[in-house]
Amino acid sequence: MPPHPRKKTNSEKPSASATPAANVTDDIQITQEHAVLAIGLDTLVLDQVAAVCIELHASLTHFNTPNQAPESVEHAALALCQIQHFQELHELYPQLPVIVIASVADSRLTIEAMKRGAIECLVTPIQPDILHEHMTEAMQSAADMIAHPRGRMTIQGADDGIIGQSPAMLNVYKLLGLIAPRQVNVLLTGESGTGKEVIAQAIHKHSRRADKPFLAINCAAIPETLLEDELFGHEKGAFTGADHQREGKFEQADGGTLLLDEIGDMPLATQVKLLRVLQNHNFTRLGGSKIINCDVRIIAATHQPLEQLIATKRFRQDLYYRLKVATIHLPPLRQREVDAVLMAHYFVDELNNAFGTHISKFSPDAIATILSYDWPGNVRELENAIKASLLVARGTVFKAEFLPEHIRLARPQGVNTDSPAAVSPTTPDGQIQQLITQTLSDTSKHGEVRQSIIDTVDKLLIVEALNQSHGQLQQTAKLLGISRTTLRQRMNKLGISLTVSATP
Repeated sequence: MPPHPRKKTNSEKPSASATPAANVTDDIQITQEHAVLAIGLDTLVLDQVAAVCIELHASLTHFNTPNQAPESVEHAALALCQIQHFQELHELYPQLPVIVIASVADSRLTIEAMKRGAIECLVTPIQPDILHEHMTEAMQSAADMIAHPRGRMTIQGADDGIIGQSPAMLNVYKLLGLIAPRQVNVLLTGESGTGKEVIAQAIHKHSRRADKPFLAINCAAIPETLLEDELFGHEKGAFTGADHQREGKFEQADGGTLLLDEIGDMPLATQVKLLRVLQNHNFTRLGGSKIINCDVRIIAATHQPLEQLIATKRFRQDLYYRLKVATIHLPPLRQREVDAVLMAHYFVDELNNAFGTHISKFSPDAIATILSYDWPGNVRELENAIKASLLVARGTVFKAEFLPEHIRLARPQGVNTDSPAAVSPTTPDGQIQQLITQTLSDTSKHGEVRQSIIDTVDKLLIVEALNQSHGQLQQTAKLLGISRTTLRQRMNKLGISLTVSATP
């Protein structure tokens, strides 16, 4: 196998401090073609990787940091590293195939890792068959990846305003990291309020056009007679009142990115002109004859099924295929419950000063109410609900009673951990009994009733323990009478993070 060129650094460290683990070779000279390198992995993940290596007849060597790895790592077929080590590892060995491992789905780190060429990003706990599948595929394609290395971006990561640690959002981050550096048009789909413009801005920020303009236009908000003028501009005298030349969005965004929001509402006549721009990379202003060249990346967004619009002759099929070079679908908030709580915390932190409030944590009942609501308006509705809540909020704890009435009433009754135990249904025994009754009556959960109830109660218990322990994991584990490792495993399984539960 051809070697992976290593970038020399001014702070080379000796490799003798390698840390082998059980089922891991203690030979730090990596010479086998099917050698696997592990960096900074915890014991549980390392044991899983070792088990896969045994099945694949591959050797495995573990190091705490990338700098501890010897230069013979250039012969490795694959590396698996904790996500915080990826940048350093990639700088040392830019051609080395890498699977990154994360304890939570971090948008910035995941996007950067995928953009720089990581094969995959897996979030713990990892299913053994999933790990086996990705390691097998990576090792089989290692030679091809070395022969055809991916390009490397040098754009610095930034806070993209993307919030979410759910598996659905992790997929979005991975796609974004792969798509952003490439010069292709992108179609964003998803319900209204799912944050398509935020994703479009992140694509621009992680692209080669990051230092050029990013502009957005809502095709549904502008009358047909004005939309073409907004896009292409006009010459002086083009129509009554056109007393001066005006540049449109395509000229203003030259070299950058243009988001066409609600593209499904664009009139057919305008679709024809847009198609010509995509094909020829030029246009003329209204009332003009001069051909103007433009270099603009198009990101189109819609909440409508464009295929249905094509079937009813309301959207051009040829334009659809021009726009749909790459597609990212944004899942609704109801399909990523834990993200709703993350976003609620984010909005409270952002709005505390503006509303004169001092909220520092959420009560278990508030979290349960947020988790149980469907959020048909998605992120936009959640943000407005938090604003409405802060108008009536008092104290430092965000309680369920602050939320708008329609959200509180939509929640199944009986699990109200904020209410005093004065009435039977709201006593602990009454709450648990009603939870059991509701779960048993939910036909979609038949066969998994017991685990569903246990997980619900366990989630509320851990969240409250984290709040009382101010986010200190060791103290929380002691309070619950479990080990820190067990606590981490339960938090990962139930989708709980410190940013959700408490201030670290």
